Amino acid sequence: MLYSRLRYALIFLVLTLGLILHWQLGFANAWYMYVAGVVLLATHFLFGSVWTAFRVLKKGRPLEAEQILGFTQFPELLMRRNRAYYHFTYGMIELQRKALSRAENHLKKAIDLKLDSANDRALAALNLAHLYFVQKNPNDCHHYLQQAKQEKASDLMIKDQIEKLETATGLSTNGFKQPPR
Repeated sequence: MLYSRLRYALIFLVLTLGLILHWQLGFANAWYMYVAGVVLLATHFLFGSVWTAFRVLKKGRPLEAEQILGFTQFPELLMRRNRAYYHFTYGMIELQRKALSRAENHLKKAIDLKLDSANDRALAALNLAHLYFVQKNPNDCHHYLQQAKQEKASDLMIKDQIEKLETATGLSTNGFKQPPR
């Protein structure tokens, strides 16, 4: 949260210094401050506070992550990668809140925007599969479970959760019902 506020303060400081220089010495001595302010402002709109929020969420602090994501006013202006992780982070927060429809929308957007990491793609698909399992929607559950398996996640916890959901749904690796044990 401090990082996002520091970014705002830095943008304000640079633009204010540019105005002061412009007022006292003229535009020729202030143009570089304007350029720096515009560059800082552009990076704020293109990258947002997504990575800070993502790191905080990974540490298990979803409320703080949501506050940090709140500093991103225009998520549609974010670059594709940052927008994907914006939706992924919000989807995970909404899941923890049990707001399933909002979580579903955010996670689907994250998958459509192509998350970078195979583990993150598998986790998003796994959470959607679990969401559909809870909602008793077997077709979508199976679709996203298969998608999670295809991602070849390297995280053992994700692999374990895929197997558990597969067992709970009664689907084996080939898509047929497993014989009772």
